[in-house]
Amino acid sequence: GNDKAIAMKKFEHMASHSTREVIANAKREQSPFVYPEDFPTISDVDYLLFHQVFPCQPPPSKLEYKGLNDSRSNTLSGLCCKHCAYYYLGDVRHSGAYFPTSLTALQDSSFSKALLAHVMRCPNVPREIKDAFGELKQLAIDHSITTKRGSKKQFLEKVWARMEKYYE
Repeated sequence: GNDKAIAMKKFEHMASHSTREVIANAKREQSPFVYPEDFPTISDVDYLLFHQVFPCQPPPSKLEYKGLNDSRSNTLSGLCCKHCAYYYLGDVRHSGAYFPTSLTALQDSSFSKALLAHVMRCPNVPREIKDAFGELKQLAIDHSITTKRGSKKQFLEKVWARMEKYYE
């Protein structure tokens, strides 16, 4: 029961009312890359984190910087902070737009860390969402739980497949 949930970094049953509400809202909200059926398979933090992004296409300057040709520009999907997307009206030339060019890049731990760092410092992200991330991360520390690489790897494979199909 609860021990298995804690081992999976599922803290919804012991989180504050506000954090439970943030998780419940994420489970109700449509997301292009995270589906309700993903929730039981990954940590609460990862589920919420990838719920904070929308698809976006890289500007030509980003493609040039990454050494990619224009042939991938119509199908390559990036991840854009949805709160910045609203604020900047879809302009992706801000710090909340990320363009991993491969599954390996998406699965690199530094990618998720950079995404979480953006969410935590972004002035456009609601305070209750930031507080939920803080509480969930603290619960993982308090219970000495580390992420199981396999579950996150499988989840990011699904996210990558959804990203690849998004602009087809």
